[in-house]
Amino acid sequence: MALLICCTPLYWEMQVSPLGRELSRGTTEEGHPWIGAENPRLEITEFTDYQCFQCKKMHYYLRRIVAQYPTKIRLVHRHFPMDHEVNFIVKDPFHIGSGKMALAAIYSVSKDKFWEMNDLLFELAGSEKEMNLTKLASKTSLDSKGMARAIYSQKMRRKLKIDIWTALKRRMTGTPSYLIDGKVYHGQLPPEIFKKFLN
Repeated sequence: MALLICCTPLYWEMQVSPLGRELSRGTTEEGHPWIGAENPRLEITEFTDYQCFQCKKMHYYLRRIVAQYPTKIRLVHRHFPMDHEVNFIVKDPFHIGSGKMALAAIYSVSKDKFWEMNDLLFELAGSEKEMNLTKLASKTSLDSKGMARAIYSQKMRRKLKIDIWTALKRRMTGTPSYLIDGKVYHGQLPPEIFKKFLN
């Protein structure tokens, strides 16, 4: 056990491996991006905020788990930014810019670039004061003008509101939060979940 702890990199030093085409991915009937198993034993729906440190930690963790069990686990992504500009439960300035980051990610779904964008947003979060659309576009091969329009698009904002309202209806009050078989988990997932579904 001690050897495992010593040899495992700390989560803030972890990096997500480039997304390979060997992992299946798609969108749910409602249009939410997923990665992993086409017919999963375990489906995890995550509600995250790109400016949330714990979300970033769990992002690395879950990506590794999905890579280990690509035919058994499906990870579905949804947004719950704790940004006062888009989330009415947040009264004071907090996680500024995470709403715009979520909108950029929502835009990338229609271009089949969500998981690349998702990884990049988590990588950049906290290291830059403002989201640089030109940089995001060049690193994901997306159109910066299209992305800029999407951030102010009412259609994209409605999609984000649906995620926020869904989280609130499920009594989620922070991030990350997870939905598995109708049950909500806050912060992290207990190991028993994986034992229950994967044994």
